[in-house]
Amino acid sequence: MKNTIVLKKVSLIIDHKFILNNISFTVNPNSPLCILGRGSSGKSSLLKTIMGILNLDSGQIIIDGISVREKRINEIYKSFGVVFQKDALFDSLNVWENVMFRSLDKVPKKQLINDSYKILEQVGLEKNDAFLFPNELSGGMRKRVAIARAISHKPKFLILDEPTAGLDPVKTNVIFKIIKQLSKSYNTTLIVVTSDMKGAFKYFNETVILENTKVYWKGLLKDLKFAKSAYIKELFAKVIF
Repeated sequence: MKNTIVLKKVSLIIDHKFILNNISFTVNPNSPLCILGRGSSGKSSLLKTIMGILNLDSGQIIIDGISVREKRINEIYKSFGVVFQKDALFDSLNVWENVMFRSLDKVPKKQLINDSYKILEQVGLEKNDAFLFPNELSGGMRKRVAIARAISHKPKFLILDEPTAGLDPVKTNVIFKIIKQLSKSYNTTLIVVTSDMKGAFKYFNETVILENTKVYWKGLLKDLKFAKSAYIKELFAKVIF
């Protein structure tokens, strides 16, 4: 299927230890996926493997019908939008320059600024914000700018690693709403890694839960209400069903 990410028995070994062990699942463009799990369960490493930052040791990852082991996968990666756990904004660039970074040397400045206004509006920021620098932004604004940069080229695939980390509940809700709306607007294949269990339940349906480098659960979040596993109960102890 077009714009689909398929993992088949993916394993990653670093320093003779499994970081990912026999991971299999599929992400479709109409079914945003939320990846959950405790710290050191392999969540961020999984995203890096999908994006080709880490090379899998065995198994297959097929994106839009192309294996990550093929050279032409680099063309597919150009259609990715990524928000890292640390927003990774360029401190020496202002907001509009960060958002339009991919096109800075390719498009006239006036057009870039006008294009940035439209993108910033989609993430709830104003025109005046375009000329601020990262050190002048709140944590929530930095996240929005990072998301704006990730969607600036209308990606087919949107990958976000802990997009609400460090934010209060109000800002967290805003960010999750923006992410879901953008995913629908762009018909983007969406993967979100989060430690925010309440946010996961509120905004997502499909989930993969990792534990000890393996897939512990795969399915609908709502079905976890009936899970009897001690690990699941611990993971969702703060979630009110």
